[in-house]
Amino acid sequence: MLDLFADAEPWQEPLAAGAVILRRFAFNAAEQLIRDINDVASQSPFRQMVAPGGYTMSVAMTNCGHLGWTTHRQGYLYSPIDPQTNKPWPAMPQSFHDLCQRAATAAGYPDFQPDACLINRYAPGAKLSLHQDKDEPDLRAPIVSVSLGLPAIFQFGGLGR
Repeated sequence: MLDLFADAEPWQEPLAAGAVILRRFAFNAAEQLIRDINDVASQSPFRQMVAPGGYTMSVAMTNCGHLGWTTHRQGYLYSPIDPQTNKPWPAMPQSFHDLCQRAATAAGYPDFQPDACLINRYAPGAKLSLHQDKDEPDLRAPIVSVSLGLPAIFQFGGLGR
């Protein structure tokens, strides 16, 4: 694959207190991450979850780690069991764990230990609306988000409405 920016250096862009973009941070790990995503998806396939209001999400999702984010009629939750396979979610690959810890440290969270990983797959036309991640048991822990593949526009709304 030809990448016109292959030799560009990673850089940081602060967004708000406690939020930073680490551009190109995952670039050198991308091939291993994709292999590991395929392995996770072979155990817990991607699926389009249904929101509590009955709307089928356009984003395909799977999880790995001790807990997985999922939906049910009453809301959203983290569960140790994949409701589609009725088995525990696949273990978090070491490549995910290591990248997450390095990114959290670079963003100012040096003691962070990742325990859950939601993997979103966006097909052309898929979208995820602006939202706040409030289902986590510890709201002081960072959310590390890694984007691979085609460029996309992400909105960052902060804490206010």
